[in-house]
Amino acid sequence: MGQPKAGRDGGLNACSTLPPCLGATREPMKLRVLFCAVLIAAAALPAAAQQPRRQPAPAQQTPPARGEEWYRGQLVTLAEVLGGAHYLRVVCDGRGDQRWRNYMRGVIEREPQYNGVLVEGFNRGYRQEEARFPVCDATTRQMEAELRARGLRIAQGLSARHAGQ
Repeated sequence: MGQPKAGRDGGLNACSTLPPCLGATREPMKLRVLFCAVLIAAAALPAAAQQPRRQPAPAQQTPPARGEEWYRGQLVTLAEVLGGAHYLRVVCDGRGDQRWRNYMRGVIEREPQYNGVLVEGFNRGYRQEEARFPVCDATTRQMEAELRARGLRIAQGLSARHAGQ
């Protein structure tokens, strides 16, 4: 391409660095830039579509081992869920509602060797939900229902350990 040429006002003529312009206005240049951008985007789509899809991590493909470490982790997760559900219930129904705290006491009675990590998990879950939901509204009640369902799934998974005892 040739050297830029000085325009009438002494500045550079934008058309001189590109293929011949369709006039002295800037509109054709804007259309060319837009057209080039569309072409580049269209050329990138097939390349993006051909990128290999990420495979889930191996831990997600195979179920985790049901050893002591898995059990402890599930208990802590249950404690966090119960702590969060307890906060949400208290914020909506008042301090007199101790349903999830009482449930947590039952878990600790059943598994006293995990007392410290369970209390920490319960308090962590409580604080997390307290930071997210300062007042009771429909979203708060929905989250309590979701945590309740999640806690039930975790508890059902843990009950297999005690089924044979």
